[in-house]
Amino acid sequence: MKRTLVALALAVSLAGCGTIQNLEGAFTVATTTTVAPTYANVALNTYLGLKATADGYKDYCIANKFPQPQCSAANRRAVIRFVNAGDGAAKVLSANLISGQPLLSTTYNVLVGAINGLKTAPIGVRS
Repeated sequence: MKRTLVALALAVSLAGCGTIQNLEGAFTVATTTTVAPTYANVALNTYLGLKATADGYKDYCIANKFPQPQCSAANRRAVIRFVNAGDGAAKVLSANLISGQPLLSTTYNVLVGAINGLKTAPIGVRS
């Protein structure tokens, strides 16, 4: 019985080490994987075009007294959320491009998520 408990405790402690190593590996990949500058440039330009369209959407909603359903509160909040996320990622990627620092894939993925979100938002963009 005593040996079984010791073996069980040892197995549980070793399983915890594997989980920690998996987390460390995921953290390392997330903080060291980079994107080529050409991909970052394309994403930045795409985002800037969509942001301009989102600004036009905002002006349209205000000028037309928020017609439904295009200018519903949920739609406006979604557009604002995507623009805020995209602005933060674009700022970091632009600074890294200028300074020659690595372009982290996590920041790039945030920008791509904002682009995809704006494409699905009702801001008048059709692919």
